[in-house]
Amino acid sequence: MSTMLPNFGALQAKKLRDTAEKIVERIDFGRQRAVMTGVPHRLAIDLDAGTYKLEWQGADAAELAPPPKPPPRPPTDPSVDPSVDPSADPSAEPGTEPPLSLAPPQAAERNFEPVQGPLGKIETLGRGVEFAWIETPGGDIDFGDAFVTFEADGTSAYTVVVLDEPGGHRLALEILPLAEAVRILDEAS
Repeated sequence: MSTMLPNFGALQAKKLRDTAEKIVERIDFGRQRAVMTGVPHRLAIDLDAGTYKLEWQGADAAELAPPPKPPPRPPTDPSVDPSVDPSADPSAEPGTEPPLSLAPPQAAERNFEPVQGPLGKIETLGRGVEFAWIETPGGDIDFGDAFVTFEADGTSAYTVVVLDEPGGHRLALEILPLAEAVRILDEAS
């Protein structure tokens, strides 16, 4: 019995470490994909349910507004050359050419949606591992939903995700915005 209890603690610590490494993989992939696609990504974390998934701010081509059509060209008359005769301005004649719109094209609002493939699926932390809290620049979050967002250039805000297991062992995932890296810190050491 005395040999089993220490081994059980080691198994729990390994399980916590493995879970932390899986989350780090998602974070790294989300940052890299944000840079490659030029589209913001985020790790969506549900602290209450103990789940997380990778999302991106994408939309299908069918959901985007169609590009504006160019204005119709007036019929060309070879006998009239606007560069020679300044009085021959085709826009002066009603109905020949509509005025050019200088308004920017309308774009569809893009919502965050799960990344296609296995990394966009909801992942559960598993038995004995839970999110303790998340430190963000806006304050600590210990319930509800939290997001670690990566802008199109891969930048993110400084964030710490703290994982906990029943034995009291904690690991902190420190997301470093300038180094574009994630450090796993063991609170026991």
